[in-house]
Amino acid sequence: MKLKVCGMREVTNIKTVLALKPDLMGFIFYPKSKRYVGTLSLEGIDFQSTQKVGVFVNEPLNSLEEKVKTFSLDYVQLHGDESISYLTEVKYLGVKVIKVFRIKHQLPLDQLLVFEQNADYFLYDTLSNEYGGSGKKFEWKILNDSPSSKPFWLSGGFSIESLKKLNSINHPGFIGIDVNSKFEDYPGMKNIELLEVLKKSL
Repeated sequence: MKLKVCGMREVTNIKTVLALKPDLMGFIFYPKSKRYVGTLSLEGIDFQSTQKVGVFVNEPLNSLEEKVKTFSLDYVQLHGDESISYLTEVKYLGVKVIKVFRIKHQLPLDQLLVFEQNADYFLYDTLSNEYGGSGKKFEWKILNDSPSSKPFWLSGGFSIESLKKLNSINHPGFIGIDVNSKFEDYPGMKNIELLEVLKKSL
């Protein structure tokens, strides 16, 4: 199972987490987020096999393109109300696209099928007033009812204690987990000990 660690913004912490070799590392470019990257520079940091994900919420396309180039992003994760045409334009930038669906009680079945051709991956997160990082869960077993064959990531309140509940997901598209707030000492600063335990358990 793959691991994505999201909400990174402290250089020293980034380097320490990279030593654990997560598959993906996420950087949030949404200014209202508690984990907004701010003036972060990744220059000189060796990511080795870990790929970089930029997380955006309804970002103007020209601004997103600038950040893709500046940070050499491998993936763009879209957390807002972006359209199909927007996704198409993003893919022209040479990145892989992760489309996020915020879940409360049920899957947005019509939306899954609409975006299936344009996104490379889906990510299912919990619906909240924030765009991710809420620490809240939804009922994961509803993912088994997804008609989409698109590979997907699970997010939303994942913790060490959640590991035993992963077996409730029995869908061929399930490829990995996206962790954030439950593995922090404070917003943007990941707890290395917790991540080490998680990595060994996957």
